Amino acid sequence: MTAAHEVLPHTADLRAVVRGPDQHGLYQAAVDLLREVVVGQSLVEVSESRLIELPVDTDASERFFAFVRELVYLNDVDGFLPAAVVSLDPATVTGEPFADGRHEVEHHVKALTRHGYRFERTPDGYEAEMVFDL
Repeated sequence: MTAAHEVLPHTADLRAVVRGPDQHGLYQAAVDLLREVVVGQSLVEVSESRLIELPVDTDASERFFAFVRELVYLNDVDGFLPAAVVSLDPATVTGEPFADGRHEVEHHVKALTRHGYRFERTPDGYEAEMVFDL
């Protein structure tokens, strides 16, 4: 199974599910989803990397939630657009800052909510369902 994401219908905000054959693939699917939600098909170059501190004393579900929440924070505060997951230990992503004229804003993601959050191991890998506040 390859990493994938799918936007699901929801009455408010944005509800989506991400899937990956392993945890790295799941994290990459979350990066791809957030980037697409924020700037659509705008090309995002790899010009810098960001270290994301994840809690070590929690389970995989909470670490993944913290990772996606930090991606939203980096975008909201620094305008950082993620491109790729370099590693999970430590969690490191590459990307670039938003560049007016090169990137077109599709949506502003304010937060990842706990509402409807689901994380599970599946026969094909991992799957997580999330709701974003736009």
